[in-house]
Amino acid sequence: MPAPLDPRLPAKEHGLKEPYPTGCHALDAGAMAERLWNTYLTPTQRRVIATGWGLTDDQARTLIVFLAALHDLAKISPTFLRGLGDADQLTGTPGYPAAPPRERLRHDRGVHLALPDLLHRTHQLPLDDRPLRLVAHQLAQILGGHHGLWHPALSHHGNQLTCPLDAAPGLGREQWDTQREALLRLTADHLGDPVMPNRVAPAPAAVLVTGTVMLADWLVSQIGWIRARQRQWKKNPNDWTAHLAAARRSAPRALRRAQLTTAPRPKTTAFTGLFPHLAGHPLHPLQEDLEQRLAALTQDGGAGLLLVTAPTGDGKTESALLANAALAAASGAAGPCILLPTMATTDAMWKRLRDHCHHLATLTGRRHPTALLHSAAWLHNDYNPASDTAHCDHATVGEWLRGRYRGLLTHACAGTWDQAATAVLPVKYNAMRWLGLSRHVVVIDEAHAYGAYEHYLTARLLEWLGALGTPVVLLSATLTGRTAASLINAYRTGQNPRAVPEKIQPAYPGWSYTDATGTTTVSRDDIPSSRAHQLTITMPDATPDDDPTTSGSRAHALLDALAPLRDTHTGSALVVCNTVAAAQDTHQLLRTAWGTGPDTPRLLLLHSQLPAHRRTAITRRIERWTGRGRTRPNRPFVVVSSPVCEQSLDVDFDLVISDLAPAAQLLQRAGRGHRHHRTDRPTWAQHPTLVVLTPPGAMPPGWLHIYDKSLLLNTRQQLRDLDPTKTGTVALSVPQQVQELIDAVYADDFTTPDGRAREVQDHQRTAQAAITAINPPSKVHDLHLLSEGLVDDPATRLGADSLRVLPVYTQPDGTRWLNRRCTTPLPETINPNDLHTIRHLMNLTLPIRADLLQHHDPDTNPPPAWRTIGGLRHLTLLPQPTTPTGTRPYRTPTTVLHLHPTLGLTTTRR
Repeated sequence: MPAPLDPRLPAKEHGLKEPYPTGCHALDAGAMAERLWNTYLTPTQRRVIATGWGLTDDQARTLIVFLAALHDLAKISPTFLRGLGDADQLTGTPGYPAAPPRERLRHDRGVHLALPDLLHRTHQLPLDDRPLRLVAHQLAQILGGHHGLWHPALSHHGNQLTCPLDAAPGLGREQWDTQREALLRLTADHLGDPVMPNRVAPAPAAVLVTGTVMLADWLVSQIGWIRARQRQWKKNPNDWTAHLAAARRSAPRALRRAQLTTAPRPKTTAFTGLFPHLAGHPLHPLQEDLEQRLAALTQDGGAGLLLVTAPTGDGKTESALLANAALAAASGAAGPCILLPTMATTDAMWKRLRDHCHHLATLTGRRHPTALLHSAAWLHNDYNPASDTAHCDHATVGEWLRGRYRGLLTHACAGTWDQAATAVLPVKYNAMRWLGLSRHVVVIDEAHAYGAYEHYLTARLLEWLGALGTPVVLLSATLTGRTAASLINAYRTGQNPRAVPEKIQPAYPGWSYTDATGTTTVSRDDIPSSRAHQLTITMPDATPDDDPTTSGSRAHALLDALAPLRDTHTGSALVVCNTVAAAQDTHQLLRTAWGTGPDTPRLLLLHSQLPAHRRTAITRRIERWTGRGRTRPNRPFVVVSSPVCEQSLDVDFDLVISDLAPAAQLLQRAGRGHRHHRTDRPTWAQHPTLVVLTPPGAMPPGWLHIYDKSLLLNTRQQLRDLDPTKTGTVALSVPQQVQELIDAVYADDFTTPDGRAREVQDHQRTAQAAITAINPPSKVHDLHLLSEGLVDDPATRLGADSLRVLPVYTQPDGTRWLNRRCTTPLPETINPNDLHTIRHLMNLTLPIRADLLQHHDPDTNPPPAWRTIGGLRHLTLLPQPTTPTGTRPYRTPTTVLHLHPTLGLTTTRR
């Protein structure tokens, strides 16, 4: 008769009065995995796992429960118990020999080594083939990944796996090996003896299983859970059946407390039911068409990928949320995971999503919590108000889901694109990202807003999502047909690696839908836009010159374009500059030209190099003055901005003036004018107008660090081609001519040196992304490839290295202050739980390029006590020496940095 499991074998001891038995922890994890399968995993996730191994749903559930229970199998080893100190009561007793003195073995690697031989002995799984062809090896490698990374495939001699005890003596022989088998038999007896697959599963299925095992382990490793189970164990010592029954009874409550329950879904998929604020308002034609056709397409062909292309203001966000309802109904997915290019756009979207989910909670009678996912989410006042515990309401996630690696597990979330793109890089706990992503409808907004490197990562992401059967929605106002086709075909390749790429030309405005079979349906090309209009584009010559008296200079063209606003003392204008420095110079130019009297237009300056609190205050003022239904100030005003306004603000100006930029950016900027219906526009601004300050010759060097030269030249030429009579004015039909303009500007160009340089650069960036990213799902047979080259600080974007600096005002005596008047000292020590102080400090910071402080000195190091505070440890101080008349800049060997009270941070190369 097989030996019973020794209850003295410990699995947990940290924070406990006495060790927690390995058998108890195994049954806990199995009970939790069982509950996760039944109520948390989506039908699509269960299907991917079951069909991957060729099992039925019930068979797959039993196998996952079995695996989850065995994840800590290798804690039954002398190397693990040696690390427990006094809690080790077995090593050295009869049958439990000690490990070799210097032997080291992680228990996650240990289970990878030990499980294949055990499965061979107990379930007759073969070991006589190459490891990557063996089911026993794949199951072992899955469990070996439960601490965040998958280990290398096991070695073999000929077609036979190496004996694990020869490879790792630290596993222990004799009773150690007997007890590991006893744990396996205990698991099979109490949780079910699984039917073993006869084939290895594809990588996506294996990744989902790893994530499920990890999640079960995390949930039952909480100290509260363990202490409650210990009390039960003391009442019924050595009664494994009673312990499992108690764990099963407790699992539902644990999942509810963690907010990991079945996703609530409303029964309606109609706009009127999902968006009560639209009641009484006519839908956009694109929305009407989607509402009429999408549900039928998802029912006939299954959930897939929807691409929506439409001008700014045509209701793409509501269209995406409608699509989420239809795709979730067809696939059983949870709520949306909305991904955006910047933290500012993400913050704005999270508020909209939170309000939407609050409405869904009223429809379903159940909570629909949302998460905000980016690196500064903890600073968001609404998402994380200053208190001792995490804020939680019907539409905001609680404390558990705010833990590291957990945010994507919620029902609905808004995050930066990087949160999903990180999943296609070799990072730790990647399985948890895929488990979270694959249960959502993934919505990628502003799909056009990425370069070649980022586009490659997006395509690889879509390939994995296609293989996982995850519904996807792509939104864009200015996506080229070629880019749209490449993204759709990446998803189709994930669905079927043998799929032949299709030639797809999206309608604009319109949509295309690729169902679960890979069949693509494109909307009709005559869908009108409710915001169809003629956009007047004027292109005055604007030679880089700040002298307003020089005809043809940028300064002269700018003042001339703003003359109606100033002369009539009415209206509003947005001036978008390509660089922060240009925005600062433009603000100074207007201030000098107009003065500061009460009869002059008000000026606001917005860019990224303002302290966080000032940028937030200015942004809110702009939205208050120019948002939908807002009352304008009596005094005319001009906002001078860097490109931060392109995507992050829902604003409406009477006139938009912009430096020449690539066509996609120009159209985004133009969308900030005449965005909403208003009856109080000045007589000089009755029609949408975009003034493009156009250099007649060479492009300013500063622009070329941001935009590709050939795209600038192509945009200038395409706009000029629309003006054959050389009047300097173009009438662009929106949306009718938009797609043609975008495709022409971004077309391959091998005929000019600048065009060839762009192609070469794009190929280089694509190649760099290909080296960085994980392999396509169809080419991953060894899970270790998903962890190989593990990176701690993944680069989802090129050229995005930045520092967050905290300006401090220094006096000759060495004291440091947070304000110019030197009345608030820099705190040298901070309580790590003092969220109010930490948030106040972070609101004084601003981001700068990392290369601007490459040669910084010790004066820029934060106080040593800050090193233990997560939000502050990576800050860099920016000293600003005080003088009787103001402040002096901080100087490095290459750069001069000065925080101006109005202009923000100015940087000058020495």
